[in-house]
Amino acid sequence: MNRPQQNVTEYLWTAPRVGESRRRTNLRRRVTFLRELEKTGSVSYSAARAGIDRRTLYRWRDTDPRFAERWDRALQLREEELLDRGYSLARTGVPRYVFRNGVMTATYRRHDERLIMFMLNHARARSGNRRIEPRGDDAI
Repeated sequence: MNRPQQNVTEYLWTAPRVGESRRRTNLRRRVTFLRELEKTGSVSYSAARAGIDRRTLYRWRDTDPRFAERWDRALQLREEELLDRGYSLARTGVPRYVFRNGVMTATYRRHDERLIMFMLNHARARSGNRRIEPRGDDAI
């Protein structure tokens, strides 16, 4: 590679300091990890996509409060999205199709009582109310 000639002093002032490129790479990987975590909610998957060992991530989380805050925010956003989806499924049910001789003859919506109980218990736990226990005759 042909570089313009520099004197040593000028090179020392303009050259990246030791570890600086490593910090930029780590910053890129942290950003990649946080974006993937926001999309998926999976620490293992996001770590693999960013090319970072999980132990390194947890060390960064323990030592960098800003990183830990962004990590928590990413998981919280994903959790809220999943709760919204769960509420929607509990409310509207899942469409089921009935086929006879290869022809669709009917459709209906199946509501999952276990999902509804889970969502209610989760909402009550957040608000501080007690958990709902199924009665013997209602047990699933």
